Amino acid sequence: MYLTSCSILLSNRVRSGEDGQFATGLSRLRNLILIALVSALAGCGFQLRGSADSATVLTALDVSATQTYGELVTNVERTLTQQGIAVNPKGGADYRLHLLGERATRRSVSTTNQVSVAEYVLLLAIDFQLFDRAGDQLLPLTTISAERIYSFDRGSFVGSSEEEALLGREMQADIIQQIFQRLDATLKDTLATPTDRVSPTQ
Repeated sequence: MYLTSCSILLSNRVRSGEDGQFATGLSRLRNLILIALVSALAGCGFQLRGSADSATVLTALDVSATQTYGELVTNVERTLTQQGIAVNPKGGADYRLHLLGERATRRSVSTTNQVSVAEYVLLLAIDFQLFDRAGDQLLPLTTISAERIYSFDRGSFVGSSEEEALLGREMQADIIQQIFQRLDATLKDTLATPTDRVSPTQ
């Protein structure tokens, strides 16, 4: 089960034949169950999409970050390790992924008749770069983002907050998968057709 498939399921809405409040409750319950399943799969070491179909050129990777001990770094390193990639090996790797940070935002997309927020859109963006052992830049500053929409129930603040947190973890897992694919594609292209590389400014 791929994360994107789960995301499509999460976007479905209960639209007819049900009372609005009851439909919202069912939708939230369904979303929480699906997100929990996605989180469980991620925690158990799900396989990155496409990694089973073609061999990756990545065997080892150094990982650095602006926030060295943040949750993002931990999750990236764990995901890479689960794919058989040596992270920060002794003696260093030929390539280094630098995570500049992540940005999470939230905005309303619809309101109820009482002018209270009914739905929010969550956006998570992660910035990163890729360098070789000499410090030459192979991939300039790149941003990958993901978004989700969820219903907010003023009568169940705790439930809404838990759903938002779970969606945040799902988006992060989805972006980490995309980062891996971007790195792999960049290295394959670089090894196939060497080009002039940009030296970092810092």
